[in-house]
Amino acid sequence: MKDLGKILEYQENDIEFRKIDAEFNKNPDKKKLDSAKRDFDGVQREFSASVTEAERLGKEIEQAYAESKAAAARIDELEKAFMAAETDEAKAALLPAMETEKSRLDSCRNKVVNNIDRIKKLLVSCSQKQHEKKKIKETYDNIKATLQKQLETIQPRREALKKRMGELREEVDPELMEVYARAKKDGMAPPVFVAAIRNGDEWSCICGMRLSPGSVSKLKNDGIYRCDTCRRILYIK
Repeated sequence: MKDLGKILEYQENDIEFRKIDAEFNKNPDKKKLDSAKRDFDGVQREFSASVTEAERLGKEIEQAYAESKAAAARIDELEKAFMAAETDEAKAALLPAMETEKSRLDSCRNKVVNNIDRIKKLLVSCSQKQHEKKKIKETYDNIKATLQKQLETIQPRREALKKRMGELREEVDPELMEVYARAKKDGMAPPVFVAAIRNGDEWSCICGMRLSPGSVSKLKNDGIYRCDTCRRILYIK
């Protein structure tokens, strides 16, 4: 079959490329790096949440100050009206409104005090989170430096494989390349192309499925046949 040799070479390079990446990802330091990154992100989320909460409380304080100012002004007006009232009935009529405004003023003052206390605690928390982030970042950078040295030892071979795979993609029949790409999209890890196993007159796949006479005929005529069981692409070696 046309380009079969090239697609098999592509597959061999793809397998080695994946193996290099898999071994690197299994490196204990890689796991430590990923763990440090998760820890940093977790602390960062907590830090951001504290900042957001402090900003919200700050806006509430501004609003409470505005409301307390309005309440105090209203109390002054009511007290003046109370002093100017000529009858006890008129004065008594002003008392409920005065009590309402005084209650509102007390509520605003309490909110300001409580929010300020809460903001102080959030600032302490933010300072602690900043310190945690700094320590985690130092750990992350040290692990990353170690991994970078290890990566530099495998990178030349990795880049060579990547380059050759790119060259082969340009050389292989696009339809055959699409067969390989489609099989991988279906979740199949290389090898995608496997040699059919012959035992006398019987042919089978590495998964153990025996090919029917019709499937064998199609394999011989087309040069490839997709296994009905494991979906690998069979070819005759």
